[in-house]
Amino acid sequence: MNRIESKDNQKIKRLKSLDKRKVRENENLFFIEGKKLIDEAFKSGITITEIYVSDTYYQNNMSYVDKLKCKDIYLIRDGILDSLSYMSNPEGILGLGRPMKWDIFDVIKKGLPVIIFDRINDPKNAGTMVRSAEAFGIGCVFALEGCTDLYNEKAIRASMGSLFRMPYIKISDDVFNILRKAEYDIYGLDANGENIESAKLHKKCAIIVGNESTGLDKFIKKHLTKILSIPMQGQVESLNAACAAGIVMYKISLL
Repeated sequence: MNRIESKDNQKIKRLKSLDKRKVRENENLFFIEGKKLIDEAFKSGITITEIYVSDTYYQNNMSYVDKLKCKDIYLIRDGILDSLSYMSNPEGILGLGRPMKWDIFDVIKKGLPVIIFDRINDPKNAGTMVRSAEAFGIGCVFALEGCTDLYNEKAIRASMGSLFRMPYIKISDDVFNILRKAEYDIYGLDANGENIESAKLHKKCAIIVGNESTGLDKFIKKHLTKILSIPMQGQVESLNAACAAGIVMYKISLL
C-alpha cells in the first residue's frame, strides 16, 4: 500500500483536477465516494483503478480495505481527503472508476424502451432519472449534446449506483434516424400534449425529457410520434423533470 503525506502530492492534484468534466472525459475516469457506492461499483462490474483511504478510515476498517480488489490503494494522511470530498460528513474512502462502454445498436436491437435526455442541466435530476430508469425496466439512457455530465458526483450519488448498471450513451441527433429504422415510437413530454391516461402507447418507444426550464427543443419536436402530458390538479403548472419522467416510465412499464 502506497502512502501520501502531502496535499501537494501529484496524485492529490490529479484527483482535484477530476472535478472538471473535461478532465474526467479526457482521462475516462470518475469519482466513486463512500463504501456503499464503491461496493455497488464492484458488484456492478465497474473497473476501479485506484482507491484512496484516510488513516482513520483504514484503522477502523482494515479488514475491509485489505480485501478490496484494487491494485493501487493509497493511504492518505487525515484531512487531505476531506478537501476532495463532496459529502457533508466524509467517510474517508474514495475510488476512481472507468465508465462502461455500450453500443447503441446492441441496445436498440433488444427492443426495450429507452429514455433520452434533452439538455438536462441538473445532475441530481439526471441521476434520479437513471435510478427510475433501472427500476422501470428501461433499456438505455441516451444523453444529447448539452446535457449535464452523468459522471458528475451529484448525478452518481442521486442514481444510488444505478448508473453503474444502466447502459448510458452520449449521442447526436442521428439517434432519431436509428430509432425510426428500428420501428420505435418517439414520445416527448410537454404540458400541452395528449393526456397520457388516454393516449395509445407502445412499449417499444423512446421517451424524451426536455430541459428543466425551456422544455423540448423545437428541432426534436419534429421527430416525435406523440407529445404526452400528465394530468394534474390544483394550480401546479408543471412537474419536476425527474418526477414527470418517472411517471411516464412507470406507465410504459405496465404495457
